[in-house]
Amino acid sequence: MNTALTCLKVLAETFCAPFDPAAAVDKYGLGGAEPEIGVVAAMAREIGFETVVREMTFDDLASLRDEFPFLARLKNGNMVVVLGFRGGALDGHALIADPLAHGFASFELGREALEKSWGGTALLARPRLARSALRALVMIGRHHGLDLSLESLVHAYALQDEEPSTAMIVRIAREQGLAAREKRVGVENLSRLGQAYPFMARLKNGRSVIFCGYAPGPDGELAADVVDPMSFPIRHVSMNDAELAALWDGKAVLARRKLSFAETGQPFGWRWFVPEFAREKRVFIDAGIAALMMTILGLAVPLYFQVVIDKVLVHYSISTLQVLSIGMLAAILFESGFNFMRGYLILHGAAKIDIRVATKTFGHLVSLPLRFFGRSHAGVLIQHMQQSDKIREFLSGKLFFTLLDALSLIVFLPVLFFYSVTLSFVVTGFSLILALFLTFLLPYFRDRLYKLYRAEGERQSYLVEAIRGMETVKSLSLEPFKRRKWDEKAARAVSMRLNVGKISTTATAAINFLEKGMSLAIPWIGVYLVFDGSMTVGALIAFQMLSGRVTGPLCQIVSLIHEYQEKALSVRMLGQIMNEPAERTAAGVGLRPLIKGKVEFDNAVFSYNPENPPVVRGVSCTFAAGQVVGVVGRSGSGKSTLARLMQGLYACDSGVVRIDGHDIRELDLTFLRRNIGVVLQENFLFNATVRENIAMTKPGATFDEVVWAAGLAGAGEFIERLPKGFDTVLEENGSNLSGGQKQRLAIARALLVHPRILIFDEATSALDAESEEIIQDNLGRIATGRTMIIISHRLSMLAGASAILVLDQGMVVDFAPQDVLLTRCSIYQDLWKSQNRHLLGNGGAGAPVLSLP
Repeated sequence: MNTALTCLKVLAETFCAPFDPAAAVDKYGLGGAEPEIGVVAAMAREIGFETVVREMTFDDLASLRDEFPFLARLKNGNMVVVLGFRGGALDGHALIADPLAHGFASFELGREALEKSWGGTALLARPRLARSALRALVMIGRHHGLDLSLESLVHAYALQDEEPSTAMIVRIAREQGLAAREKRVGVENLSRLGQAYPFMARLKNGRSVIFCGYAPGPDGELAADVVDPMSFPIRHVSMNDAELAALWDGKAVLARRKLSFAETGQPFGWRWFVPEFAREKRVFIDAGIAALMMTILGLAVPLYFQVVIDKVLVHYSISTLQVLSIGMLAAILFESGFNFMRGYLILHGAAKIDIRVATKTFGHLVSLPLRFFGRSHAGVLIQHMQQSDKIREFLSGKLFFTLLDALSLIVFLPVLFFYSVTLSFVVTGFSLILALFLTFLLPYFRDRLYKLYRAEGERQSYLVEAIRGMETVKSLSLEPFKRRKWDEKAARAVSMRLNVGKISTTATAAINFLEKGMSLAIPWIGVYLVFDGSMTVGALIAFQMLSGRVTGPLCQIVSLIHEYQEKALSVRMLGQIMNEPAERTAAGVGLRPLIKGKVEFDNAVFSYNPENPPVVRGVSCTFAAGQVVGVVGRSGSGKSTLARLMQGLYACDSGVVRIDGHDIRELDLTFLRRNIGVVLQENFLFNATVRENIAMTKPGATFDEVVWAAGLAGAGEFIERLPKGFDTVLEENGSNLSGGQKQRLAIARALLVHPRILIFDEATSALDAESEEIIQDNLGRIATGRTMIIISHRLSMLAGASAILVLDQGMVVDFAPQDVLLTRCSIYQDLWKSQNRHLLGNGGAGAPVLSLP
């Protein structure tokens, strides 16, 4: 065992840095001997560490008290990890992790034993990107019962090349289930924080620590219990007020477990949006106050006309008119200002809600299992996802404004009854008739609206399908057929829209008729009230104007019920996505063991559809770590399905898939998939540079890493011939490259993250002879240090496989080396003969002309 590489692997895992010892051996041309300390330091720098190599005596170890863990070279040439000292470096015990101990165990070593073994060299390594704040957040989250992990958060929030800001930490904390806020805390206030512990503190040097409490220390003096998330192993340090003041200026992030109104696992519905609006309650309260002021100022216009008609015109009071008009102008200005404030506040609040809702809905969509997408049409999913905007617009627009206008009834209705009880009953009577009519139309509207949405979803699905398959449409001259099908679906959607439009037009006409009827009835009856002296002319005109401010909200409330049915359907449509259970890809969910590459299938059974026969039937086999395994079989035998089960893209109906002895259902799927590289038959390349496409799996990869991966995949030669080399921009899906070139880029992309398991799923089926030869020449280097599974119908690609799994109708037929299969497995013999007829005599029958491998 190479102890230096094993120790560096442990150090890298401690700080979540990617390091593949097998790839390092290949890159640096290492043999069985231990590498020089300078080479180990270079490897550490390449994966993101700052390194210092120190030659020191044993007595110098006391100066390294803050540098744990570090790598130490022993006299025998081996390396160990020094985790820390208990009781001091010179008179205590060292905590050592030895790669040669069983399971890389750690143990204490006394001064005398360590001094005898000390080789005089230490390699100090610290990550350039420490992410101490993110580490602190993970620890606080786990304290509150959230299963967070640093690696998953770095991946989920694309933090490869940056130290997260305080604002970013607060955002991550909130999205992971914590109520978090940034606050400045004085040292003198630490004793009064109580339930706020633990919290994260930003030190003056930019690093973050955790304050766990504030209590008397061993000497009886009040001190803060501080944990440095960068220490290994984690240890608590007591710091008094003077020490804190020297290191910390009071910047802190307070976080506690958030008890959401919408509990986890609750079905998606209207309630789901309540927390989002509650977060902007101040904005909407201010908008409500502005609306209330508009309502009060709205009384000014009717009163103005009443006074002008009853007082100014009758008494010819010009001075009164001037005063009233100036006051009215001021009221109009204030009303316009409040109207602007209301609109701006709602626009601002809605924009913040929009981005959060969009983030959550899309985040849930991409977290759904692959099985969900297999049974859902793309167009229907797109339509469902678009419903979130409609729902939010309804809640912050129609619903909110209607509720605000309804509040105006509290002001206007008493005023109307003050003017005339008789006319007020006329207004409410017309509103009641309107409400009854719209209620009658609701069931018909809801039914036709559902049919419209279903027809639109089918049309959109057909459009997406046609665009994706346009090359096939053109090559088979299917344009007339596709146009005819499109016309049918478009006609159906238009017909459904027409049916909905008829209902809406009927409702609009009824509302218009009743509103105008009310406008006619008020002066018709009101004139009699004027004649008998119950009202003045000015009061009648004022009532007419105010009645519109009453019937408007009443009609809106009725039409709100009408629109609610439409948005309720939108909620159900989006709920079909949001109520689907997500994969176990949330931050830190599951085990994250060191992946070595052993894969086991134990009586695995799987079916894509419960109504259909299983695709995989009782498969049991084991792929040893570091083994190159081939998987062959006739079309539909379940080869690719096995690969998907290994990645956790699908779960077995029964049986178990294990990785290194761990049930795959217990593993963190994000962590697992980042340790499994997959190259498919058809791989998508993005409209970006060659370098960006290769680095897609590792955005923070250096140029040297990209070049290394391209060279290992056999892509370096053709990349150099491109106009701008690695900076050449590819067209969408790499249409300016050949099939073989695209596959080699896909292989490079998979190799960049140094996967412990590499799967070629028919990756070479579409390659030309030259590309296949290049990949075969590099296959030995590609497979070094990892488990490689090659699913292929080309048996030539399996020449280097140590064993080949033969499947038929989802069952294991045989699992043995190729020479054994050629003697006993009829299915493999048939496959071999069909691909090697040119090597056989008698038209494909008889003994081989050439000797078998």
